[in-house]
Amino acid sequence: MRNTKPPSPAVRSTALSVCALLAATVLTACGAGDGGGVKAAGDAKGGVSTLETGSPAPGGKPGAPTSTKVDSRRPQLRMDSSEEEINRLDDAYHACLQSHGVPMNTERAKLAGAKQASPVQGEGITKKYKPAFDACLVKMPLEPPELDSKVNPHYTDDYRVYVKCINNAGMRVHMLQDEHGIAIGWTYDDDHGSNGLSDAEQTKIDKKCKTEAFGGKKG
Repeated sequence: MRNTKPPSPAVRSTALSVCALLAATVLTACGAGDGGGVKAAGDAKGGVSTLETGSPAPGGKPGAPTSTKVDSRRPQLRMDSSEEEINRLDDAYHACLQSHGVPMNTERAKLAGAKQASPVQGEGITKKYKPAFDACLVKMPLEPPELDSKVNPHYTDDYRVYVKCINNAGMRVHMLQDEHGIAIGWTYDDDHGSNGLSDAEQTKIDKKCKTEAFGGKKG
């Protein structure tokens, strides 16, 4: 999951992911941080899980709106992208943000044993360091086309299957939709929605269900 948008604490669970979500590793991918409470696609712990391509959220990968010109230069993830590949691309993106002065969650990275920290989350950070996010957007990985509602005509139906699979695996979550009925992520049903599962277990469930629901190959 890649994991996007600053929800209230009650909407916790951004980006495995995201992120994403859309998405990736437990602690370092998709900019999963301490301040936003948003779950990135592929990040099985946190807040709202989002899969939208080109719609980075404060809890996922904040930055400027995508453009065709920039997107054509961004690395493209696949449904069968390995964790190693995803982590490498995420680290490159986060390293770019760090080199441009964006504050990093260094303590969290240290606890996770990660070499590259992810950015601190929050709308204030996104606004204050917008030039940095604009400059580094070209390094932010694009989600697989299957996870883009603008490309996949069955996106929301696939998302329902994805969420059902997560629930069948023992987590307690529900899908979130925008005003047009398009899936924008999922969140835990309550504070015990993780059902005692570890971060690693949730990440494994998330990736398995995402892969099955959106028809990708197993990496």
